[in-house]
Order: sequence, then structure tokens, then C-alpha cells
Amino acid sequence: MHPLKGVWNILATPFQPDGEIDERSLNRLLESVIAAGVDGITVLGVAGEAQKLNQAERRRVLELTAAASNGRAPMCCGVSQDGTRVAVEMAQEAAAAGAVAVMVAPPTFLQPGPALTAHLRNIGEEAGLTVVLQDFPPVNGVTLTPAQLAQLADAVPAIQTIKLEGLPTPQRVAETLALTGDAVTVLGGLSGNFLFDELRRGAAGTMNGFAFAEVLVRIWQAWRAGDVDSAAATYFHYLPLLATEAQPGISIAVRKHLLQLRGLIDHSFVRRPGPELHEGVKRDLADTVRRLGALDAFPVPDLQEART
Repeated sequence: MHPLKGVWNILATPFQPDGEIDERSLNRLLESVIAAGVDGITVLGVAGEAQKLNQAERRRVLELTAAASNGRAPMCCGVSQDGTRVAVEMAQEAAAAGAVAVMVAPPTFLQPGPALTAHLRNIGEEAGLTVVLQDFPPVNGVTLTPAQLAQLADAVPAIQTIKLEGLPTPQRVAETLALTGDAVTVLGGLSGNFLFDELRRGAAGTMNGFAFAEVLVRIWQAWRAGDVDSAAATYFHYLPLLATEAQPGISIAVRKHLLQLRGLIDHSFVRRPGPELHEGVKRDLADTVRRLGALDAFPVPDLQEART
């Protein structure tokens, strides 16, 4: 088990207009993310609409991701569930598919205590993988203080990485690392909206599904090389797009529309119930992308076609 660092892209799940999984688009998206130079791929997260997939669909998405990423990018798999037994089974399936880590958020409204510690410990021990503890209060209603995050990491050896998405993330990164030292790495999220400040406070990268993964890779690589000015310049140039995609309630819809604009998926359909973008908002997104020169800066390379 090893801590995660760098840029980990949370994969969107493309759907056809009838709501079925679009495997051709999924493979095209996978190829583009790998070509972007990410440090890893996270599949079946909230941003991948995992909660809207049945068991067979989850397994199929995991299978396709494993086939595409094998040997080229390590894979992390979201296994957040309210039941320990279900989460353990999903984590074991992820391990069998070749995942190196699982991302786990606390079960809904399960506050810090012996039950949460046991839940996380069981997942880590049964799967034998790195556990990425996801702190994401808006989704599960559980707020973990830096002290509680540090206590969980100390009590559960499998927790090697903490993904912080409770605001204010830069300050919480600093406070958490002050308690954990180098025992864990801390990654940001939230579409990379606060990435530069998270890096300045000690974050080891980010795990999110921003539609232009190349932007995050460029920021991270410049930062890692000690070129703070280049990292800052890239971040501040694309901040309007990062902020637009991070809007609560419509983030997934914005991301999918951007991925469609790039030609990486055929349809921007979000499974029901889900947000639908106003046509004017779609036009505004295209205009923002144009003004930033994002399509010219990051053209989509020739990609291997879908392997179904």
C-alpha cells in the first residue's frame, strides 16, 4: 500500500440519450485521459454517477477501465457504500481488477467513532489496498475535523491518502498535515478549483474529474519541478473554467458538456434524476472555452478507438 500523489482523474461515465452506458465514448475518454499524462485514474466516484449504476454496470465500467489503464495508469476505485459488507465486496472486486487503491467516504451521517473506524479498517484489511479517505460533507453529511482525519489515519493503517473536499480546503490541508506529518498524503478535489492554494499548503496533488485534465497535469508538473510561476500562470488563466465547472448542483452536467465540446464523449446526458443545462448556459460555456483558447491549447490527439 502506497500513498497517492499527482493528478488522479475521476472518470465520467458517458451515457447514450436513452440512458445506457456509451462504451465507445467511455473508451475514447479513457484514452484521452491517459494521453493527458495523469498519474492515475479513479473510476466509479460520485463524479462518475456511480450511485446511478446497477451492479452489472459498475462491473462493466470497472472492467473497461482496467483494460484501458492496465500498465499505463494506476487505477483507484470508488467503493463508498453505507453497508460495510457491500463496500468490502466492491473493494475486493476492485482489487481483483487490478486497482491499487479504493476511495471511501464515510457512510451517510455516520459520524466519527468506533463504527466508522471499524468500517474503514474492514475495507482496508479485506481488500489489501490503499484506502483514500474522502472527506466530502456535501454528499454524506459527515464533517471530519483535521484532528478526526488524523485520528482515523492513525487507527486505520490502510488510509494512506486523504482527499479533502470540505471547505476551506487550503487551510484544512495545512491543518491536517500539521497533525499527520508525512504519514499520509493529502489530495484536493472540487474540480481543482483551489488547486494552487492547496499545493501551497502542502497538498500532494488532486483527484477530480475536470474536463481538461491537461490543465491540472500542467499545473502539477510545473509545481513539482519548482516552477511556481508557471504553475500559477496556468492555474489563474484557467480559473474561470475551473470555477464554472465546480458549481454545486450542475457540476457533472457542466463537465459532461465540456467533454462533449472537446469531442471526447458523444452525448452530455446525465442520468435521471440529474441536472440539465439551460441552452444559454451551454452557449456561455462554449464562449468561455473560446476566450481562454482551451481547445487550441489542448487539442485532442488521435485516440485509439473503443475496445468493446
